[in-house]
Amino acid sequence: MTATHLRSGRSIPAKPVRRDRRWWLITVLAVITWSILKAGADPRDVINTRGWSQVQAFFTAMVRPDLSREMLELTARESAVTIGYALVGTALAIVIGSVGGLLLTERLWSPMHGPMASGRVGWLMARVSFAVPRSMHEVVFGLILVNILGLDPWVAVLAIGIPFGAVTAKVFAEMLDDVPRGAEVALRASGAGRVTAVMFATVPRALSDLVSYAFYRFECSLRSAAVLGIVGAGGLGFQLALSFQSLRYNQMWTLLWALILLSGLADRWSSAVRRRRNTAAIEMYVNDPVDRSDGRTRPERDRFLSSSAGLAALGVPIAVWRLGLDPTSLWSQRSRTLSAELAAEAWPPRIGVGGWSELVSDSLDTIALAVLSIALAWVIASPIAFLARRPHRQVSGVRSIVRRSASGLVRFSMLVSRSVPPPVWAFIVVFVLFPGLWPGVVALAIYNAGILGRLQAEVIENADQRPAETLAAIGATSPGALTYATVPAVSGRFVALGLYRWEVAVRETVIVGVVGAAGLGRRLDEQTSSFDYDGILATIVALLVVTVMVDVASASIRRTLR
Repeated sequence: MTATHLRSGRSIPAKPVRRDRRWWLITVLAVITWSILKAGADPRDVINTRGWSQVQAFFTAMVRPDLSREMLELTARESAVTIGYALVGTALAIVIGSVGGLLLTERLWSPMHGPMASGRVGWLMARVSFAVPRSMHEVVFGLILVNILGLDPWVAVLAIGIPFGAVTAKVFAEMLDDVPRGAEVALRASGAGRVTAVMFATVPRALSDLVSYAFYRFECSLRSAAVLGIVGAGGLGFQLALSFQSLRYNQMWTLLWALILLSGLADRWSSAVRRRRNTAAIEMYVNDPVDRSDGRTRPERDRFLSSSAGLAALGVPIAVWRLGLDPTSLWSQRSRTLSAELAAEAWPPRIGVGGWSELVSDSLDTIALAVLSIALAWVIASPIAFLARRPHRQVSGVRSIVRRSASGLVRFSMLVSRSVPPPVWAFIVVFVLFPGLWPGVVALAIYNAGILGRLQAEVIENADQRPAETLAAIGATSPGALTYATVPAVSGRFVALGLYRWEVAVRETVIVGVVGAAGLGRRLDEQTSSFDYDGILATIVALLVVTVMVDVASASIRRTLR
């Protein structure tokens, strides 16, 4: 059925999109209801009232961290290790993403005019090859690599670089495909090859967006470097795991405050780069002598952006040296032998005890866990994002102080929630919730609420303010202008961000399996403890299938929002 049909010689829009949205809404509500029932709806079977003392002790230590000299020196050393992992891992991800972005862009496979036709096969093969590592969480890579390389620093670097590189490749390809094709077509018409045309005509026009995303990826890598501590990769995450095993909450909060500080600095740096990049892009367009004839020249290069890029480039070799990364260890005789043995033990995959029924049950638990965690995170983040947003207009007096204080407090709370690794939240939540789906749901919800809230606050800040200002000019109150102008403008993006985090949450379920959260994460943790490699491979395959299903469903819903 087409989007329009003819009636009485007039083109009348049909309503398939609205109908699709209604059906998707009904489906989503049904899935959420099913997930609640599967997780357990009776509070008596979920809440453990005897564990509140441990939760209180944990948060009491928040204001009394261990500030002894030995602890501060340890924190500083491990912070440097975490930053090093994030820097080198991000650099590797950018290298993989740059090559993969060229391979995944439709422009490389399409002729100058018309559809891709024969090139579609190569494009699809490239997409599939990058979809597999993109669907696996970095902890899964860490669990595999630690059995090959041991506690080598390459474990953390590769565990960050490979999956993040696949994600970066997809994002880079989408950015390249969004660039107008005029300059590229002109180069190809003059005899240039496809790769040459893309490199010299398309990439320069998307370069600022690519650099901006690279800094955002560093911010994500910093959090992942901490999470990888649970597989023994070192850094702040590893020390957190050691401190928690002995319930030394004061030491934990020393490490957590360091991680929060690093995350906050990376967040501000990344945001500043994106903000300055957008400003520079606007000035470049306004002052472009190609588009204007007023005699003005292009603005000078932004020194902050140049300094940021130079600092990042300088930090990578320093991090390689400090971490002691030796490339020869990747293809040493020991690594090759262990890789061959691991492959032999893992193939063919074996479902193991419980058979297909238990594997399917764990897969459904994983879906329910991801659905509930993101639904809860979205419900929490959506309203507080309006409190966290920075005001566009300056307001003086007491109102300004209250508004800025509330915004700062909310932003700090979101920073804490997304800086503390999900396994730590899960370890705390399991004191007051019985093992099952709910500890994992609450842990991932707290973590993702911080991420979603930040992203949604940026959406509100970047939204067109003219409708709200118009309503305010004719006498509407601030809540009224917000309800009838801002909320409708950002609601679609809010839903799209929630769906994006749902895709990510499926992969994140594996990192809360360490506390007994039901699903494939718990299954993977049990199999890792017993060195059941063929069972691990079967679980990873099941996780990939679930991830692809969720990605397809999420993409279908997002299409109805456009």
